[in-house]
Amino acid sequence: MYSDSDAITHPTAGQLVADNIRRKIILGEFRDGDFLPNEAQLLAQYGVSRPVLREAIRILQSESLLTIRRGSKGGARVNAPRPEPVARQAGGLLQYGHTTVFDVFRARAIIEPPAVRLLTENATPTTIQRLRDALELESNTINDPRRWGKAHADFHTLVVELSGSNTLALFAHIMSDITTAHTQAVWQHAADEAQKRTDAELAHRVHRKLVRLVEDGKAADAEQLWRRHLEETTEKMLENQGQRELLDLIE
Repeated sequence: MYSDSDAITHPTAGQLVADNIRRKIILGEFRDGDFLPNEAQLLAQYGVSRPVLREAIRILQSESLLTIRRGSKGGARVNAPRPEPVARQAGGLLQYGHTTVFDVFRARAIIEPPAVRLLTENATPTTIQRLRDALELESNTINDPRRWGKAHADFHTLVVELSGSNTLALFAHIMSDITTAHTQAVWQHAADEAQKRTDAELAHRVHRKLVRLVEDGKAADAEQLWRRHLEETTEKMLENQGQRELLDLIE
C-alpha cells in the first residue's frame, strides 16, 4: 500500500511550457528586452490551450523572467535572470527561520576572504578601476547614513562579484540587502555623530588598503586583511544588534 509520500507528481502542461521558455531565455534564444511571440503564435507552437499557456506565463512572471505590458504595443517582455528575485526569496526564507544579523555577518566573514584572494589573483585594469570607482562613491557618502550604508554594502558585494565566481557572487547579493539595512539602522540610531563618522572613515581606510593590495597583486595579504576586517565587524554585531532578527530589520 502506498503512502502519500510515495506519490509521484507529474509537471502540468503549463509547467512544461514554462520550462521550455525558461530554457530558451537562459540559452539566449529569447534575449533580455525581447518580446515573446504573440499568443496565437505560442499556442500554435506548443499545441496547448489558452489556459495552459497563460499558466506558463504566470509561472515565468512569478520568477521575474517575464513582464507583461498592456496595450497595442504590449506583450510578454523577456527579463534576463538577475540575482535580485533570488535575493528577495532567500531573504524571506532567512526571516522565516528567525535568522539573526550576527548569523548573516558570520557567513559573510566566511565567504568574502577567499573571494578577495581570487579577485587579487585575477585582477585586471578594468576590475581595479571598478573598485576605485566604488571607493570614490563611498567617500562621497560618508556624511549620509542611508547612502553610506548602501555604498558600503555595495563595495563588499562588488569585491565578491569581481572574484570571478558566479556562485559566491550570488551569495553576496543575497546578503547585500541585509547588510545595507543593518548599516543604515546602526547609523540612524547612533547618538554620537562624531563616532559614526570615525567608524565610517575607518572602514573606508580598510577598503582603500584592500584596493592597494589588489593593485600590487598581494593575494595572501589582501585575504588576511579582509578576514580580520570582517571578523572585527562580526564581533561588533554581538556588542550591538547582532542578536536582532532579520524579521525586525528588513521590511
